[in-house]
Amino acid sequence: MAGDPGIEQLNELDGDAFVEALAPLFEGAPHLLRRLAGARPFATEEELFDAARTTAREMPTEDQIELLDAHPRIGADPATVSELSHAEQGFDEPEGDDQTWVGEELSALNDAYESRFGFRFVVFVAGRPRSDIIPILERALHADREEELRRGLDDAILIAADRRRSLRGPQPLREELREAVALEVSRFMVGEIDHDGLVRATHRLIEEGIESPSLLALGLVDSDREADLGESLRRLLDEIGLADWDAGQAAQLLALHAAASIVGELNQPIDGARRIATVSDNKVFAELVERWEADVERRDEVDAEIRHEAVELFGRPDAAEDGPA
Repeated sequence: MAGDPGIEQLNELDGDAFVEALAPLFEGAPHLLRRLAGARPFATEEELFDAARTTAREMPTEDQIELLDAHPRIGADPATVSELSHAEQGFDEPEGDDQTWVGEELSALNDAYESRFGFRFVVFVAGRPRSDIIPILERALHADREEELRRGLDDAILIAADRRRSLRGPQPLREELREAVALEVSRFMVGEIDHDGLVRATHRLIEEGIESPSLLALGLVDSDREADLGESLRRLLDEIGLADWDAGQAAQLLALHAAASIVGELNQPIDGARRIATVSDNKVFAELVERWEADVERRDEVDAEIRHEAVELFGRPDAAEDGPA
């Protein structure tokens, strides 16, 4: 994008210039871009890509297919793809072993996919080698057409947003988004959720508007590839500024979050107390849970004690400093 215009400049461009400026992000797709041009102004880039996602989902089917088919095949001849796609598909990286079989397998799978659905397979590669796309494409062949169409459109927008970030440099997540990611990762680290639960959490966070390549890559790691899972977690924690995050800190964050829910009356005191006792070694809350369960007549009294201890826990300055900053 010549001059890499900011959101204010994009709002001021005429329609043709706007389409030309954003075309590399979407591999063209003029019908989508002209609709976006007409939807201006956008207050932020996040609002721009939110509008792109909504527009893509609501366009006529032929325009949706135009957006997908504008993208090159995964594993296409590197001489035929755009400069941005060339880097995304890893063609700039040296290949180790003979990868001919990967290209042949992807070509056959792409043929089968296009024959089945009538549009091109588009996926946000997120830095993965082309061989990792093979099982994703195999699973996609068994999906419902409407489901696959929507997934492909969403990934096309994720690709565009990632390209925009790459061209403009990294932008830090807002504090509340970083905390939302930290909470879900912490739940996984202390065993509150398993790998499938973590995948569902990443999908929910992305649906809520968190556009993070590391988050998307984490949601696509196979459950039986522990090394890849650990590496993806490390990258995500690096991205949100928690490179040294461990299970102990994760437990403390979840305990503080549960205490805050008690103080803010978002949950029943006993529910928050059970969570604190489960995720941490806080003996005070463990004892309060035992008393609450053992003495039905005095539960109101124990609830009051739980609220008091939650205020004490949530209000400790040294505890608050250990959470995401």
